Amino acid sequence: MKFHFTIRSFSREETTFLKGIAILLIVLHNYYRWVVPVTGENEFWFNALSIYRSWIFLRSNPLEFFHVFFNFLGHYGVQAFIVISAYGLTLSYQKSHPAYGKFVLHRFNRLYPSLILAGISFVVVTLFATGNLIGMNTLKDLGIQFTLFGNLFPGKAMTITGPWWFYSFIFQFYLIFPLLMWIHRKTGGIGLIGLVIAGYLFTILLYQPMNQASLNPYFTFMGHLPELCLGIFLASRDNVKLPWWAFLLALVVLVGGNIYRWLWPFANLAAAVILVVSIQGLIRVKDRMKGFYALISAIGAISMYLFAVHGFLRSPFLGLANSFGNSIASMLIGMLFVAVACGIALLLMHTEAAARGWIASPGKRKQAVSRLVFLVILVVGGFALLFSRDYRKQAETTRLSEVMAFEGLQDFEEPIPGRWDLLSDSIVKSGGKSLTLDNTKAFSPGFIVYLDSINLEGVYELESSAWLYTSDPATSLHLVMEIWDIPSGIQVEWQSEYIKPGSYPTGSWFSRTFRYNIPSEFLRPNYYIKVYAWKPTEGTWYMDDLTMRIKAKPYP
Repeated sequence: MKFHFTIRSFSREETTFLKGIAILLIVLHNYYRWVVPVTGENEFWFNALSIYRSWIFLRSNPLEFFHVFFNFLGHYGVQAFIVISAYGLTLSYQKSHPAYGKFVLHRFNRLYPSLILAGISFVVVTLFATGNLIGMNTLKDLGIQFTLFGNLFPGKAMTITGPWWFYSFIFQFYLIFPLLMWIHRKTGGIGLIGLVIAGYLFTILLYQPMNQASLNPYFTFMGHLPELCLGIFLASRDNVKLPWWAFLLALVVLVGGNIYRWLWPFANLAAAVILVVSIQGLIRVKDRMKGFYALISAIGAISMYLFAVHGFLRSPFLGLANSFGNSIASMLIGMLFVAVACGIALLLMHTEAAARGWIASPGKRKQAVSRLVFLVILVVGGFALLFSRDYRKQAETTRLSEVMAFEGLQDFEEPIPGRWDLLSDSIVKSGGKSLTLDNTKAFSPGFIVYLDSINLEGVYELESSAWLYTSDPATSLHLVMEIWDIPSGIQVEWQSEYIKPGSYPTGSWFSRTFRYNIPSEFLRPNYYIKVYAWKPTEGTWYMDDLTMRIKAKPYP
C-alpha cells in the first residue's frame, strides 16, 4: 500500500496549470464574498463565527455549496500563488545567480507594467461607469499603490481594490529573496525552519499591535514566510515524499484554524500543502481531462493580469447577482464575470506586449530608452492633465430622509420586569433615575428586535447610543450589538463600540454612539438583533437614555 504522497518537480506547463487553479479560487472568492449570503472568511482577520455562518447558510440551502466554498475557502488560492512564486524564483535564481540590483530590476520590470495598466484601466472603467473621473482622494490612494509599499501605509493596503495588496507583498518579497537564498545556501533546511519560526513569531506577536495601527502582518512577506519557505524547499528537491499522516494533519490544522483563534496562524501553510498535493494529483490525470487542463492553463497564462483587474470589474456582476438572490443565478453570473475579466486581462497582456515590442523595435539602446521615456511621460502627463484641474462634475445629491424601521428608548425610569438592575437617583442625566452597572453585574438591559416583526425593505444601518458616566479612569465599557440565528440558537455576529480607559471624561456625562451597517444576508426573518452594554472590568458606570434605531432608506 502507498503510505505517502510524492510531490515531484513542476514543469513550466504544470506551473501555469497551478496558477490557473489558484487564480480561479481567488477571483471567485472575491466575487462570492460580496454575494448574499456572505459568510465571511479568516484571511486577514479571524472570526470564529464565519465557519458557523457557512454551516447555517449551507444547512438552509444545500445549493449554496458552491457559494459557501469559494466565499469561505477561495482566498487560500493566494497561498498556492505564494508557494509557486517562491518555487519558480528559486529555480531561476539557482541557474543564473544574478547580481542584486539586476535581479530586483528584472522582477520590477516583470511586475510593474501590469499594475500601471490596471491603474489606467481602473480610471477608464470608473469614467465609463459613473461619467466622472476619480476624485483626488482616490487618486492619492492610487499613487500609494503605485509605490509598491501600500501595505506599510496604515489602512491603505487594500485601497482602490482589495487584491492589489499582493503587489506590495510580492515586490517586498523580491527585495529580500536574495537574502533568503543566501541563508538557505549557508544553512540548508535548518535555515528554512528558522525562517518559518521567525515568520510565525512575527505574525503571532505583532498581530494585535499592528492591527491597532491599522496594519496587518498578513499584508507583508513576514506574515507568509512559512509558505515562501515551502516553495524554496520544494524547488531544492526533485521529489518530496509527504507521509499520509502529514497530509491528514494539514487537513486538521486547516479546519481547526478556522474554528480556534490559537490555531489560525498555521492554517495558511496547511492550505498550501493541501493545494500543492491536490493539484499534483490533478496533473497526474491530465491526459483524461485534456480540455479542462488546457482551459485552466490558458487562465493561468494570464493570471497576473486577471489578478490585477478582476477586483474593480466585479461591481456590476455583484449587483446583478444580488438582485436575483438565487444560488443558480449567482453561479451563472459568476461564470460570466470570470469570462469578462479574462477577456480584459488578455487585452492588457497584449497591450503590454505591444508596448514592449514598440519600445524595443529600433534595436538601438538609446532609441529604446527614448521610447520608454516618451511612454512614461505620456502616461504621467495624461494623469496630470486629467487631474491638474477639477474636471469631475460635482453631482448634486440630496440626502434622502431616513425612515426608522425600529426606534426604541430605554430611559431606566422604571424597574424592568424580571430584572434586578439597580436604578440610581443620585447621578442622573435626564428624568429621575439612571442605571448603575457596578461590580455585581456586567450587563445592562437593552433591546431585542425580531426581524420578522419589522419591515426590512431598505434597511441598511443599526444605530445605538447612550449617555454614560464614570469617575473611574481605568474602567471600560462596550456598547454591544449581536445577531442571533433563531433556528440554531447560534450567535452569528458580534460588534461593539469599545469605550477604553483614557478615551472618555471622568466625573461628567458623555454620549457614545455605535453604528453598524447591516449586511443584507442578515435581513431575514430567522434572525434577531440584540443591543446592550457590557462592563468587562472593575469599576462603576452609570447609563441613561439607551437608544436603538434600525434605519432604512425610503424607496421612491
